[in-house]
Amino acid sequence: MVKGFDSYSVPRVAHFFRDVDLRSQSCPEFTPEDFQSYCQADDYEWSAGFLLRVAVRMHHLWPTYGIRDSNRTIQGEHPAVCFANFNLADLIAARDGFIAQNGVVTQYAITFPKKTAEKGGIQPVIQWVGGRAYLQDGTSINGVIQEDVDNQYRYIAGDPNSSCQPSAYLEWRWRYPRNYHSNIKKIEANGYEGNVIPGLKLTQKKWSGMGIVVPGMPTARLLQYDILALIDQGLISETHVDHILVCDQLPETIEGLDDHELQEAFSKACFDFRSCLNVSTDEADVADMDLSRRVAELETSTAREAEREWGGCWLWFQDNTHPYVRALVKAGRVKPNLKGRYLASLNDLDRGRDLREREAIVLAISEQLREKFGIRSTYFSVRNSYSPDEDPAYAGRIWGGGYFVLPKPEEDDEDV
Repeated sequence: MVKGFDSYSVPRVAHFFRDVDLRSQSCPEFTPEDFQSYCQADDYEWSAGFLLRVAVRMHHLWPTYGIRDSNRTIQGEHPAVCFANFNLADLIAARDGFIAQNGVVTQYAITFPKKTAEKGGIQPVIQWVGGRAYLQDGTSINGVIQEDVDNQYRYIAGDPNSSCQPSAYLEWRWRYPRNYHSNIKKIEANGYEGNVIPGLKLTQKKWSGMGIVVPGMPTARLLQYDILALIDQGLISETHVDHILVCDQLPETIEGLDDHELQEAFSKACFDFRSCLNVSTDEADVADMDLSRRVAELETSTAREAEREWGGCWLWFQDNTHPYVRALVKAGRVKPNLKGRYLASLNDLDRGRDLREREAIVLAISEQLREKFGIRSTYFSVRNSYSPDEDPAYAGRIWGGGYFVLPKPEEDDEDV
């Protein structure tokens, strides 16, 4: 945990992720047959943690029509992303197995400062009750017709004859402005690879300051992998994500705490995911030279056989937080490919060697690094291409780490 976060004093809204049962009557209208190849979803259930990682890794929040019991809770042509109030008391209640008072809170969320949300087009829910428009706190709004409520504000009360019941638990909606159905048809026709479910693009600068909520440290470390991948791919700045808040690090209760104590509780529950980015130029140079030496030595000492297969071959690091890996990233020697694999270039390894021969050399380097630094790595190769983003791709032993988005953390991650 790390001190110094002052984000608790900033009012926030949160998009909470829930478990989705694809066989239930509350399943979204559109569900892709599969996700990107690094996502390994269950056949019939998507966990909230899985969906949070998909959103961050693919940097989009998925708009839906809010299906509940086979009925849309969002009317009109355009789907929306739903947001609710954010506060620590609700998170503590959810952590301890109680149902939060607004009924939507889980331990998996993406949050935005309320001012950022308003500037980005996230609007308060408006209800249409008894022929009039109201905010959820009961404030009447003049000059709004039912069509506006349907198509702009994304909410309509079920019973037009009922009276407006003020609520302290306010909600917001971000309306998807483009042709949702046209984009979905492309995915249905061409598959998910190369297509992104249309939605709120998290990497846009206007969403800087976003926060992430997770239940425990295993999930926090997986989200750290995803955030670092976005930073190292140049998609976001180092400060774009403000914090990762870990629910099981929050106190038993915040009742009776003053503002200073609330801020301290928030800070202590935030995981310092950025400290691994602090790498000096000297550290980067030393790691770069160390890897070059190992490659050169094996290139010289390994017998050469006839070439049968050609293609690119890299050293794939499966932990993007290790000091040695961060130093190589700083040196420009390691870069994530489009799917988020951290690959070290091996320019001292002769491309004229057979591809399988180079794979064997990379495995030897991998074993040296495991013995010396405790780093998990293997080879990654692409047959008949020197692009790390092409297929068919092959890899040696996969140790785990954060590359794959799984339904839940693996046992190795739980033990970290």
